[in-house]
Amino acid sequence: MEGKRPGMDRIVPIIVQPKYQGNIGSIARLCRNFGVRELILVDPPPLEDEAWAYSMHGREVLERAVIVDSLEEASGMVDHLVGTSGVSESTEKNYHRNPVYPREFISWSRDASGRIGLAFGREDFGLFRTELDICDLLVTIPASPAYPILNLSHAVSIILYELFNAAEEPPRRNARPATGTEKEALFAHYDRLMEACGVPEHKRPIARTNFRRMVSRSNMNYREFYSLMGTFSRAMVRIGRSATGDDAEFGTLG
Repeated sequence: MEGKRPGMDRIVPIIVQPKYQGNIGSIARLCRNFGVRELILVDPPPLEDEAWAYSMHGREVLERAVIVDSLEEASGMVDHLVGTSGVSESTEKNYHRNPVYPREFISWSRDASGRIGLAFGREDFGLFRTELDICDLLVTIPASPAYPILNLSHAVSIILYELFNAAEEPPRRNARPATGTEKEALFAHYDRLMEACGVPEHKRPIARTNFRRMVSRSNMNYREFYSLMGTFSRAMVRIGRSATGDDAEFGTLG
């Protein structure tokens, strides 16, 4: 595809259960506008003439769109899953909706390696809580408090525009990023540490989600991963629990 800007080929919009043909077609057109080659549709309606008409020169993006049954299935096709939400409530009860603004997301994306999936929710309900839980990062677009919810295709256009402007800036880290397997091992170790420390069970989902998002925002490299794993392992031993197989597998750095 001509006009593709370096870096945009790793961006993958994921549209969850879209209702309106016009939005589907418009998003395909936006992908073409900003040099995005891939599009994933989660449980969409059958594509009709209206979607093809709205896609314009983005028709080839729509033709190549991958259709899956769930966001969880789509998450396995990318290295990072970034959710979007029009609601921002930074309270303990709504820790699922504790997002960053686009500029912070763009800064994060420059350091992130691999494919970034951008999950956009339903026109009427957005992303469900269970879907927010599997996102590594949550982004919201600031708007008037009187009416903060944007049209689906408009939200996609703003995020892709911001990414497009930043796409030519080189990554700022040289150390290898922690792999998905390493991060999942870290999350599992964190769960065991919470249990060993006696963190109340009803508090653990909040802590788990916050820790996952904190790790994702940091774009942790492998040295940082091994440092944290070593610290967690020593803490487990100190409080009287034996190290697990994960410690033996990943060991310590240096």
